[in-house]
Amino acid sequence: MKKALALVLIFALSLGAMSVFTACGKDNAGEPPVVDPNPEPEPEPEPRIPEDDPELPGAFLVMIDNMEDARPQSGLDKADVVFEIEAEGGITRYMALFYNNAAEKVGPVRSARYYFAQLAKGLDGVYAHVGGSTDGYSTIKELKIKDIDGIKATSKQFWRSKDGRKAPHNCYTSTDILVEMAQDKSYELTPPKLPAYALTFEGEPLESGRVKLAYGKGKNGYTVEYVWEEGLGPDGGQYRRYMKGEPAYTLEGEPLVADTIFIMECTIKGRNTKPVTSSVDVIGSGQAVCVVENRVIKGTWNKESAEAPLVFKDEAGNEMCRKFGRTWVQVVPSLDIVSYDDPNAANAANTEAQ
Repeated sequence: MKKALALVLIFALSLGAMSVFTACGKDNAGEPPVVDPNPEPEPEPEPRIPEDDPELPGAFLVMIDNMEDARPQSGLDKADVVFEIEAEGGITRYMALFYNNAAEKVGPVRSARYYFAQLAKGLDGVYAHVGGSTDGYSTIKELKIKDIDGIKATSKQFWRSKDGRKAPHNCYTSTDILVEMAQDKSYELTPPKLPAYALTFEGEPLESGRVKLAYGKGKNGYTVEYVWEEGLGPDGGQYRRYMKGEPAYTLEGEPLVADTIFIMECTIKGRNTKPVTSSVDVIGSGQAVCVVENRVIKGTWNKESAEAPLVFKDEAGNEMCRKFGRTWVQVVPSLDIVSYDDPNAANAANTEAQ
């Protein structure tokens, strides 16, 4: 009798255990799960902040060709900041600043210009180029710029590509090589002197999120456009860069984007040289705007000397900040060539220039 009672008890306990495990797998009696009518909202992702461990030991600035035979370029997608300034015949040239990210291939690398060298001095970076104008070289010497000239380098440090491009539009280097060359020269490597980062921005909203600039004249004329795209990038949106109405990419197929765009008005004149080179005043002050987070902030730029950093301030006199990510600095002869929201304005300005 006791044996029978024990068997019944064991059977009952087994059924109870089975019901417990069944309840963990699905709702009792097939009932729907209980849903909280007031769920806690998921926290929004925090905006990115500057890295504490940049990939490079200091700032490196590289002159990059922007003539048609040099496009698309390599490395621009890795740069913290890209300056675009007219160099000759209405064609612009880039100076790309690398600090947070290394780049395996950068170029095509081109020659130095004195106004790019003045900016490089104020940024306290190593300035890399291949050759230079007469006043470019004299500025480098006078300012004692931390200089790397590809003409004096080996073919492994600055190499010529064999992909069909012809000189001078086929010379490349890498940031790792530039670091080694700078260390061999015992250059002091320091972080760049750039506008601070911010997480929030105030300014006039851009309804369509479009910014256009018209560069050059005649056959050398072209437009640059930035278009805001929600969901692009890690922080809710970025500006996709366009040239001549087409999305801009690197040679490796990476899209060119901007998180912050500074546009500064400078005196730009052509000089009686062949080809016609440009004279650009980047020392002094002038009007400027900052386009960030789909807003336009109006203000001024100031650079007191070649050694001084480039500073942007809003109309209230506060320093303009930038969003962490990619920054482009567009130097233009007049803010009148810049249009906002009107998708046809810069094209119209470019047509009139032709």
